[in-house]
Amino acid sequence: MDYPFVSVVVGIRNEERNIVECIESLLNQDYPKEMYEIIIVDGMSTDNTRNLVEQYPVKLFLNEKINVAAARNIGIREARGEYIAFTDGDCKADRSWLSTLVYEMLNAPENVACVGGPNLIFDTDTLFARVVGYAQETFLGSGGSAQTNNSSKKKYVQSIPNCNAFYKKKIIEDIGYFDETFVVGQDCDLNFRIGKKGYKFLYVPEAKVYHHRRGNPRSFSIQMFRYGSWMVKLFRKHRNIVRWYAFIPAISIIIVLIGLVLSIKYIIVLRFVGFLALIYIFLISYTALKVSTKMRSIYGLNTLYILPLQHIMYGFGVLSQLIQRQKNY
Repeated sequence: MDYPFVSVVVGIRNEERNIVECIESLLNQDYPKEMYEIIIVDGMSTDNTRNLVEQYPVKLFLNEKINVAAARNIGIREARGEYIAFTDGDCKADRSWLSTLVYEMLNAPENVACVGGPNLIFDTDTLFARVVGYAQETFLGSGGSAQTNNSSKKKYVQSIPNCNAFYKKKIIEDIGYFDETFVVGQDCDLNFRIGKKGYKFLYVPEAKVYHHRRGNPRSFSIQMFRYGSWMVKLFRKHRNIVRWYAFIPAISIIIVLIGLVLSIKYIIVLRFVGFLALIYIFLISYTALKVSTKMRSIYGLNTLYILPLQHIMYGFGVLSQLIQRQKNY
């Protein structure tokens, strides 16, 4: 295989707990050392992150705008490679990650703009984080996303998250880089714009990255709320529902609230809401059993509250953005 020069870009902020593990995994790739560079873009960390990064043979740049989109744009502009690989500071790349991505890109059709792989679960994470990871591998947790449910089949997908993605640099430049107004969902926005130009995204199960999930209910709830809020902004920009399931949690919350109000006068409405609730409880219970089986642990039953928490916070994130939009009119 011919080895093209590759730039690995990692946008970070306050990652002192994980950045050493991330960098060392990138330095220990089985790809020729002289054929790739590692670019770390720090979003003005207030912890010990920058001092840790400076101990390694990597390029370090500062990102005064702080957000991830700006970090990735800085990395792209500083990159020497014709290909850009992205991962995050809370990730650990498999030793053959980069070589797998390069091989698949070089052997893919010309219209493939991006290749990426699964985001696997750390066995050393907290119990809560591991259950979150396994729960999000299910249909109720991810809507069937190939990258989240860790499909074992190579396939074309709608989008690839940038914790594990490999792009042709020129396509990103031609499309106009990442939109820095997006604090969350900037990779989805970029991929949507690339897809509209006719390019494809190839999922490769062998290109493995391990990704730390949120370790407690509070941080997880905040993350889900933000995801919901920024999905609305993404929808407004493109006037297209990028993910068909994105608004289901918000719609469900509205249905329940309206149903409870109407049930004061119409008992049949309460029965209807109760019927929907029973269906949801059944689906969540079934999913929790699947997670417990996969984890081989009764602790997988924590899915019974983790998935509802995900759906509720995501839904409220969507509703908060819609309400804010109405106030601005």
